[in-house]
Parts: sequence; C-alpha cells; structure tokens
Amino acid sequence: MRLTRLKLFDLFYRAYHAFPLFYDGITQLLSVGQWEKWQERVFPDITGSSILEIGVGPGKLMLRMAKKGYTVTGIELRSGMAYEARKRAKQAGYDIDILHQSVYHLPFKDSTFDCIVMTFVLAEIADIRKAIEEMRRVLKKGGKIIIIAGGMPKDRNIIAQTLFKIVSIQTSLRLERDNEKYFDEYGFKTTREDFGPFNIVHKIVAVKQ
Repeated sequence: MRLTRLKLFDLFYRAYHAFPLFYDGITQLLSVGQWEKWQERVFPDITGSSILEIGVGPGKLMLRMAKKGYTVTGIELRSGMAYEARKRAKQAGYDIDILHQSVYHLPFKDSTFDCIVMTFVLAEIADIRKAIEEMRRVLKKGGKIIIIAGGMPKDRNIIAQTLFKIVSIQTSLRLERDNEKYFDEYGFKTTREDFGPFNIVHKIVAVKQ
C-alpha cells in the first residue's frame, strides 16, 4: 500500500482518541495549551438549563458545565472516552447520562434541549445534513447549537491554505467544508467567529428559528 493511502493524520487522530490517558496531553500540545480556553468560549452563548454535549471526550467540558449548574446529557462513540468521562463525573459527585450513541439517531424526544454543544467534533461528521436534521429535532425553538471547530478560516489566509493543503492529503476530516451553509439550509440563524493561530479555529452559533 502506498504511503499516501495510509492517511497518516487519520491514524494519528484515531490513535490518540483511543487512549484517554494521552488525549489531554496531545490536545494541549496541538493547541499550544489553548484547548480548554477554546472550549470555554461556549459558555457566553449558553442559554437555558438543559444541555446536550455531542462527543464528550474524556468529559472535562461536560463536568465544567455540570459544575456551573447546567443539566448535562452526553453522547460519545468512543467507549474508552465514555468510560473516562463517566469516571470523572462519578469522582466529582455528578450523575450524568453519557450514552454510546450516534449523532444521526439521538434517543430523545422532540424539543428536549435548550442548547447543544460540540467542541472539535464537527469535522468528523460525514453526513452533515442528517446530523443537523436530528439535532434540530431535539432542540427547542430558540435553542442554540454551539460549536467550536477547526477548519478553513473565512479569510482563507495563505498560511491556513497551505496547512490544510498538506493535511488534507492525509486525513478524511472535513476541515474545508463550509458548515454554515448547511445550518442555513435548515433555517438556523448562524454567526461565526474565527480565532486561534492563523484563524484556523472558529465558533459557530446556530439558533433554531
């Protein structure tokens, strides 16, 4: 098999996500120590009390939301991450439901949550329309989907273009997809803020009309 077909970034991405003990260190390294600060950007936009976090990872953000008084439910496809998140919640004295569930089939009634939070998950979602349709279903009217994600910045600066051109060869992550247009298709009112090095991190807030 040729080296280019191995998609080395995908292998690296899957490897460190499979081992929660290494996850925190790798994410801090990749973000130059800014990972948790980037995640914290969700808080100014949270409204209401019931929160669904999609892709809880090892549960740090989930736990911070619970400590602020929000009622949090989580979903996580990686069993190791889900185990770590449950352990952290239990050790902190919180009883949080963390379900092994796909974003395409959310086991909740219509209009259940005030907000849905996703941090560094969006690029993994292949069928973005199906995911948005399902999130919209479980979100209350006026509720928000709050997303922190990596991807091509709006200004398409030359450094970002070069970086993603290199990475795109070795990954199946959808880092150059224009996610906002899909939320617009489903009637959300969206805003976006780019930040981070070379503006390659962004926050999308999509409000259900």
